[in-house]
Amino acid sequence: MTLDFNADEPVVGLARQRELIRAVLGASSADETRWLEWKSHHDVSKPEGAFAVSKAILGFANRIPDVAEQWAGGHAYLLVGVDEDAIHGVPTHDIEKVDVWLRRYLGDFSRYQFTYVPMDIDEGRRHVMLVDVFPPRWGDLIHPLQKEFASFRPGVVFHRYAGRTEPAHPAEIYALTERARRAAKRVNVEVTMTAGAVGVLAPTEAARRTITDFLRDELLGQLEAADQKKAAASSPFGGFTSLQVLWPDSRSPEEFRQEVDEYVNDFDLAMQQAMAQAVGDVGTPLTLTLTNPGEDNLTKVQVVLSLPDTVSAHVTADTDEEIDWPSQPAKYGEGTIPAIGGYPGVLGVRPPAYHLPSLHSPDIERQDGRTIVRFAPVDLRPHETVTLDPITVYSSQEADPFVSEWRATATNVSSKVQRSLSIPAQRLDLDLREVLRPIFGDSDDSVGEDEDGSER
Repeated sequence: MTLDFNADEPVVGLARQRELIRAVLGASSADETRWLEWKSHHDVSKPEGAFAVSKAILGFANRIPDVAEQWAGGHAYLLVGVDEDAIHGVPTHDIEKVDVWLRRYLGDFSRYQFTYVPMDIDEGRRHVMLVDVFPPRWGDLIHPLQKEFASFRPGVVFHRYAGRTEPAHPAEIYALTERARRAAKRVNVEVTMTAGAVGVLAPTEAARRTITDFLRDELLGQLEAADQKKAAASSPFGGFTSLQVLWPDSRSPEEFRQEVDEYVNDFDLAMQQAMAQAVGDVGTPLTLTLTNPGEDNLTKVQVVLSLPDTVSAHVTADTDEEIDWPSQPAKYGEGTIPAIGGYPGVLGVRPPAYHLPSLHSPDIERQDGRTIVRFAPVDLRPHETVTLDPITVYSSQEADPFVSEWRATATNVSSKVQRSLSIPAQRLDLDLREVLRPIFGDSDDSVGEDEDGSER
């Protein structure tokens, strides 16, 4: 048996704590790793129990950050009161008392927390002690044993290896010394804007709403048409005029409405992508360079750009890259045979072009009232300069300049560097309907007009 547990994220919450404990029941002792250890029983009120738990904590604390971050976000977990065969449980004690018992061996180290997880089994309720040891950091000192126990003298440095905790070998002592030495190092990089501007254009919300409302009305009109067709289908052989009888439409009106809502929402996102592509074509995408002016190698340097919430950002696409337009729902009431071709007029969009996203594309999201752009981490040699992926930024509100902020961190040094960045404005004469004209066709009434020529 192997440990059946997803260790991509930290173990947070009672449900996930219980999931981890149950996973141990289906595992083997060979599944104990650099981030997980379990013990069938120990009472921390006894010296041998307090030492066993403290030893595991120190071993997890004396890991290298690059290694620890591969699992559970760098966290490590000790379970006491469970093994591969059964949930045995442990006595529960007040937190204050447990801290005193463990501090004899841990000293000032406090980057851990523990809880008792209640587990219901056939014999009743038992508690498993779960100790969460926080991720090690660059600059952390070595954490030695503080109090003698059995043959282990004060000053022994425990380290967590694959499946075991034992005194550190020379290689690990050197690595932990380097970890501590990096406390004096600080990330030292420079971010420079080499090109780019925030494209300022007229608001697009009203035009997009007109188009999406038209799409929704046209599609939902199929519900009424389907009811009329049912009333006309009185002949017992009428259904054979179409192959649809072999694949009847099993969707309810509510399910069809949900499909329409999803389609319209995806279509709106595609319109925004088309607008961003048009801005990228006629505007000036923002291009940043990242420089390491120092003498140290920097590992996985990540630049995070924080833009005002009035600014939208998109990964700058190639000029000829097709937009992933969504496929329209199958026509209601006519079965589920895949349609050949599309609806005429506004609904006759192209089928979606499938593109795998770049593994190095920036990650863009809205967060705390800001537009946040996270660029892919890069390694930097001394005095090396790299160009980050360009992004298209635009806004429907005036500002000149747009005051933003960037920050940078690295995995092999502590701290971060943070600076402001002023991005100039570039006024663009772009109309959403003109951008979308190739998609809807060349006719002026593609989005629907009343007799007086006004949009509907």
